[in-house]
Parts: sequence; C-alpha cells; structure tokens
Amino acid sequence: MADTTIIIILLLTALLHATWNVALKTGTDRVLDMAAIRVSGVLFAAVVIPLTPMPAAASWPPLIASAIVYMAYYGFLISSYKHGDISQVYPIARGSAPLLVALAAFLFINETPGSIGLAGVVVVSLGIVIAGSGAFQQNLRAVAYALITGLTIAANSFLGGIGVRDAGTILGYSAWLELLTCVPFIAFACVRRRGFIAAYAANPVARRNVLLGFGSVFSFLIALWAMTHLPIATVAATRETSAIFAALAGAVLMKEPFAGRRILAAILVAIGITLLVVG
Repeated sequence: MADTTIIIILLLTALLHATWNVALKTGTDRVLDMAAIRVSGVLFAAVVIPLTPMPAAASWPPLIASAIVYMAYYGFLISSYKHGDISQVYPIARGSAPLLVALAAFLFINETPGSIGLAGVVVVSLGIVIAGSGAFQQNLRAVAYALITGLTIAANSFLGGIGVRDAGTILGYSAWLELLTCVPFIAFACVRRRGFIAAYAANPVARRNVLLGFGSVFSFLIALWAMTHLPIATVAATRETSAIFAALAGAVLMKEPFAGRRILAAILVAIGITLLVVG
C-alpha cells in the first residue's frame, strides 16, 4: 500500500482517537468513564486471542513494558483533564510525543523518517504544542501533567512499534496489549469506585463510552499496522494530529477559545503532514 494512503488512513483514525478523549474530558466520573472505554479492549481481546497465534517471544518484553507504561498513561491523562482544558492539555501531551519518539527511534534502532519527513515531524509537533500553548501562562500544574502524559505516549508508541515488528501477528499483539492494559485498569476502577458502579452502568453514558472505546482500539490497531510499513516517528506524528481535532471539538462543544495561535497551529500541522507525505 502506498505510504500516502497509510497516512490518510492514520488521519482518519486520529479523528476517532480525539472522539473518546473529548468524551473523557466532558464526563463527570473520569475513572469509570475510562473503565467503560477500556471494556471494549477486553471484548476485542476475548474475540481475537482465540483466533490468532501468540505473538513471538521477542515481542513480549516491549509488550509487557508497554502495558506497564499504559497504567501511568491512564492516570496522568485523567489528572491532566482534571486540571486543564482539553484544547490546551491534549495538544501539549500529544504534541510533545512525536519528537520524543523520533529521538528514541534514532538512538535505539537507528531509524529516521528522512530529512523531509523529520522536518514534518518537527512542524507537526510545533503546531500541536502551539495549539495548547496558552496553558503555559494559565495552569502550570495542568502543563506538568500534560508533559508527563506526553512522555508516556511517546514510550507507548516506541514500544508498540518495536514490539509489533517482532510479533509476527499484528492482531494478536494488539489483542494481548489490550488485555494486559485494560483488565488491570478496570479492576482498579471497580475497587476505587465500587459504590458508584451500579448507578453508572445504568447510565446511557456508560454504553456510549464502551462504543467509543472500540474507536480507540481500532485507532491503535491501525497505528501498529502502520508502524510495520512506515518509520515509527512518522506514524506517531500523523496520529497525534488528533490534538487538532480535539481542540476543534473543545471550541465547538465546550466553548473553549479557538483563534489566533490555534488557527496558526492547524496551518502548521497541515504543512507538517504535507512534509510527511512528501518525505
């Protein structure tokens, strides 16, 4: 498949990724909201694991490491949304990740997307961070959580990329990763929020979040597949354009400001994507 087609598919899945983040930000109980979103991962794993081969032995160390990092990601993401607007927190978290991924890929597996592609990664990251730059003057705690979240995103992207390349099965690797990350968080949510589960389950929001979770599963599955065809940094930068979709959603649905720097950010992201395609 042509690289340009893969990038277009990644952009479409970035929209799916932004959707469940908007749902998490607008929810009233983010721990249970995240647990409901992750139920879809367990259902996906329950169907796929019996039908696919086990990932190869070489892929298990990064798979297990990624599962551990995901626990930190969930916690810091929820804390980020507790302290800041999605149109500020989300771009900082997602925008910081591609450059970290590019650095890790260069240092550990000697992989770069080429000079033009690397320029695209830098421009995309710059645009995404500019989209949330207002937070630096307004809420340093939210910025700190967002930056740590970005570090966990970068770690997961890098670990996922090197793991799936050794797995021998993209579906199987994705399913086991979902199982190892979703079950612990759901168990944690059941203990932490045990007095509220029944009322939450009766709420239509719970069923909506489970459905949105399938978008999250599909989005990351596509990202893993793309990493077997493109440099990991290219995939990470394209996938993180979901931050622009989230900023737009924040402006439309939550009346968060979207003008000036965020329009500039959208333009920079568009230029960066063009460089990725050309590169």
